[in-house]
Amino acid sequence: MYETKYARVVYQKEKNTIFCQWKEFCKGEDYRNPFRYGAELIEKYKPTTWITDTTNGFENEEADTKWLLEVFMPKMIESSIKKIVFIIDKDSPLMGEIKGQKEALSDYFEVELESLQGCFPMKTPKELKASPYL
Repeated sequence: MYETKYARVVYQKEKNTIFCQWKEFCKGEDYRNPFRYGAELIEKYKPTTWITDTTNGFENEEADTKWLLEVFMPKMIESSIKKIVFIIDKDSPLMGEIKGQKEALSDYFEVELESLQGCFPMKTPKELKASPYL
């Protein structure tokens, strides 16, 4: 497991899934390191799904978006990942950005946008934090 004040990344063996939870704004290495750890988990376990919880998400810095698209995404495309799920509140200010990412990623992956209720049997971020998935 990888955990900082900014993000948490875990491999869920029972679901063969990487789960990435963003906790607060970060940039640079603090933003990139969770992805790097996730890439290591992909190499080791060959999961088929990457889930990102954007409940506490934020708009990326331009340099981090460029890194994500030019460095990380090519590795994901060549990996075992077949599906990407974004957990996002329906009223999230990030909805436009996430929908744009969904459109771009759909060329390579099955992509879903889910509410908290859609992915887990919980209804609030507080309940999500108490989840055995985290």
